[in-house]
Amino acid sequence: MKNTVRVAAVQAEPKWLRLAEGVAQVIDLIGAAAGAGARLIAFPETFLPGYPWWCWVDSNQWNVEYSTRARENSMTRDGAEIDAIADAARAHGIHVVLGFGERQERRIYMAQAVIDDYGEIVSVRRKAGLNSVERKVFASGTPNLPAVHHTPIGKYGALSGQENQRPLLTRALRADEEQLHIAAWPGSPDGDAAGPESSTTVSRMYALEAGAFVLAPCVVVGEAAWDGRRGLAGPRTGRAHIYAADGEEVVAPLEEGADGILLADLELGASGIDAQHLDTDRQLRTRKAAAPARRGTRRAVSGWQSGPDRWALPLSLGSYPGGIAAC
Repeated sequence: MKNTVRVAAVQAEPKWLRLAEGVAQVIDLIGAAAGAGARLIAFPETFLPGYPWWCWVDSNQWNVEYSTRARENSMTRDGAEIDAIADAARAHGIHVVLGFGERQERRIYMAQAVIDDYGEIVSVRRKAGLNSVERKVFASGTPNLPAVHHTPIGKYGALSGQENQRPLLTRALRADEEQLHIAAWPGSPDGDAAGPESSTTVSRMYALEAGAFVLAPCVVVGEAAWDGRRGLAGPRTGRAHIYAADGEEVVAPLEEGADGILLADLELGASGIDAQHLDTDRQLRTRKAAAPARRGTRRAVSGWQSGPDRWALPLSLGSYPGGIAAC
C-alpha cells in the first residue's frame, strides 16, 4: 500500500543562543508546515540553540563565553521545552525530527529527537563521532546503531552532519529498508566548510546508495550568528534540498540563505504486516484519546521493545542500558 505524503525540510536561521525564542520558532514552523499539508517536518542539526560556528574562530575567551551560553540555552530531553514541541506535533498531527543541544548536568550533547504525530517522543539520539571543533562545546554520545521508524506514512530514519557518510550507520538504516532519510546539516558561514558542495554531494550519494528519498534540512547562517562581532558577518548562506532515489532534486530549492520551508510530495507508505500493526495501533490510540497521555509508554509494534522505555531501539539492533538511543 503506497500513498503520497507531503514532507517539509526547514531552511531557516535559528534564534542563536535564545532558547525560549527558538522553541517558539520551532512551534511556528511546525504549524506552518502542517498548515501546508505536510505530514513530517525535518529540522537541521542542532537547530536549538544553534550550531556553534563561533568555535571555528580562533578565540579561546570567546569560545568559553559562548559555550557557557550554549549550555544555558540547551534543552533537557524531558523538560518543558521539548514537551511544548511534542504538544505542537500532536496538535497539528505531524511527525517532527528535531536537532537540538541536549543538556545533562554540565554536559551538552548533539541530539536528534523523533516525535510522532501523536506527540510521543519516539527516540532521542546523541551524536558520537564529533569533530575536533565540536568537542570544544559538546560531549560525545555512546556509539550505537540508529533505528528506522516504522510509521503509517512510511519508514524513515535520521542522521546528523558527517554521520551521513559513515558506512556502519548508513548500512544499519538501509538494512531495515528505509524509505525516507533525514540528513540534517548545520549549514556553514562559508557555504561549505569541508569543500564545495560537500553536504549536497553526501545527501545525493545517500539517496543513490539507499534507493530512498532524502530530506536535507539546513541552517541559514547570517549576521546574527556572530552576535555583533565585527568583521565576521558575511552573506547569508544555507540551502535545504530534497532528493529522489536517483539523486535528482524532487523540487527546486529555495534561494540560498532565505528563510523558509521546502515542501515536496513523495510516494511513501507502510505495507504488509507493518501496515496491519500500525493501523491496529492507531485505532487503539484513537479509542484511548480521552485518557491522560502517558508519553513514557512505547507502543507494541513488531520489532520494538514495549513498556516504559521510550528510548528503546529495535530489538534486532540491541539497546543501550541507560535508555538512550545514542550514536
